[in-house]
Formats: sequence, structure tokens, C-alpha cells
Amino acid sequence: MLNVPDVPEQGGSPTEAAEAVLRKLRGVKAVRVETDDAGAIRLVHVLGGPDRSPKVIAVDVVSALAAELGVQLEPRQVRVAAQQRTEESAPPEQARLKFVGLSVSALRNAAEVKVQLEDEGLMYEGISNGPNATRNRLELVAEATLRALEIYLRASGLFLLDGVMLSRIGGHEVVVAVVSLAGREEETLAGSCLVRDDPRGAVVRAILDATNRTVSSLLGR
Repeated sequence: MLNVPDVPEQGGSPTEAAEAVLRKLRGVKAVRVETDDAGAIRLVHVLGGPDRSPKVIAVDVVSALAAELGVQLEPRQVRVAAQQRTEESAPPEQARLKFVGLSVSALRNAAEVKVQLEDEGLMYEGISNGPNATRNRLELVAEATLRALEIYLRASGLFLLDGVMLSRIGGHEVVVAVVSLAGREEETLAGSCLVRDDPRGAVVRAILDATNRTVSSLLGR
């Protein structure tokens, strides 16, 4: 464990500085930092709101202390107690990431796809690379979308693309995407989207349709 360094701009003691950083985190209702005799952080106690999972809050605590104060903690040093949702409380909205951008660049036989998603003013960009072949382009868009989702969730290797297909149903073009959750047997997600103009944009929206409920669940929403 490392001592909390002096951070003049936060004001107060190092413990108060750490607590001030953590109170700004989404879903944190109250926080108390325990230190040992040497002044190093021993435990962090957090009261979390009902709309964010304890695991996600713990990851945010570890990341925030490392980024803001240079303090390295193990997740086991963060103890999160979650408030229970009352019956009168309205159910939280599901995560609704917005699709805001897509770009494709090609150099000879290679292609790179970038997909940008946005949530609450923050941008999350996923990138995928592969052969510059027509039959491969929709898969590259789907892979880039999944990578953007993983950046949003701060988890790599979470989603596996099983396939994406452009089909015609009743005179309409439809993109269907199938995604699996890594490490979870028989948990397969499927989503679809009508093609309005660009099939690549429909691929992004089909992936979001497939993963929306799972993303909300992982965030504790």
C-alpha cells in the first residue's frame, strides 16, 4: 500500500483529499477512508446508490485514487454497501449509449473501422482492423462497436461476435447480429435493425440492440 501523497489543491488532510475525490464518483452516496499507523490507506468504505452495482463502484474507486492521487489499492480494500431500492422508486432507465460516429479507412488490402459511442457527454471509441474485403466490412463494424462497449464497461474480452448478416425480409433490408458473453455458457444475445440508409450504421444499432439489457445489468442500472 502507498501513502496518500500531499495534494494541495484538494485541501485538508490526505485522508480528506481521498474522500473528496471519491465523493465525486457517480453512485457514491458516502465514503470513509481508514488509514494505518503509517498513514497509508487500509480500507475504503463506500455507501453506494441503488442504481450502480457495488463491483462497478469498487472499480471506479480504485481507478480514481490511482489517477487523481497516485494511490494504488487492491479491489479487496474497497468495501461497498449498496442502498436498496424502495418499492416507491421508479425502475432505472436502461443504458442507452448513443451512436455518434463511424469512420472507415483502407490502405491496400487492410481496413480499419472506428465506431464512436456517447454517454452523458463522454465518448467511447472502438477500433477494429482486418482484410479490406466487402464480405468482411460489416464484421469489422460489429467488432469495433463491441470494443467501444468494452471500453465503456472497462472490461476487455467481454463480448464475442458470433456473426452479423444483412438480410431482406418482406421487401426490407434488416441487419441481424448475434453476440456471446465470454465465459458464460449458453448466454447468447441477438439484436436487429432496419437499414434506413447505410448498412454499417444499422450494424452498430443491431449490436446495441443485442447488448443494451446486458450493459444495463453490468452497470447495475
